[in-house]
Amino acid sequence: MKKLLLLSLLLLTACAMTVEKPTVKIKDVRFAGVDGRGISLDFLLDVTNPNSFDLPLHGYTYDVSLMAMPLVQGESKESQTLYGKASTDMLIPVRISYADVLKIVQRTPGLKELPYQLNADLSLGTPLGKIAVPVRTSGSVTIPKQYQSGSLLRQFGNLLKSADR
Repeated sequence: MKKLLLLSLLLLTACAMTVEKPTVKIKDVRFAGVDGRGISLDFLLDVTNPNSFDLPLHGYTYDVSLMAMPLVQGESKESQTLYGKASTDMLIPVRISYADVLKIVQRTPGLKELPYQLNADLSLGTPLGKIAVPVRTSGSVTIPKQYQSGSLLRQFGNLLKSADR
């Protein structure tokens, strides 16, 4: 009798411990700036936790392709809490080197929109262990006028001139 009661309790606990994976949507992709190391892009995600309990984000990995060219891979161990029954904003900052920017400009001069593909995996802790939540999305981001190829090349030239001084 005790075994049956224990088995029933374990079964009920296991049913109550099911974890639904959060859903992830791209909220925004934007140019964050240009500096001496390259161009920064920000991927702003909206992560919705459908569970009644909080889930800790332990980090993420990502790779980004621009114009179908795989360019950037990285990871972060940044922690964040995804609150239960709520949406949380999450930022994945990405830096693109000038060498890669030049490849893009050479491929398509005068580009006004930049097609991207983001593949990321969010690492979440759950009561049942770690899970990975995949993020697979693509789209295009409008290149601000000051960063379009002619302006960007002028800025790059100015940075090189100032470095020579």
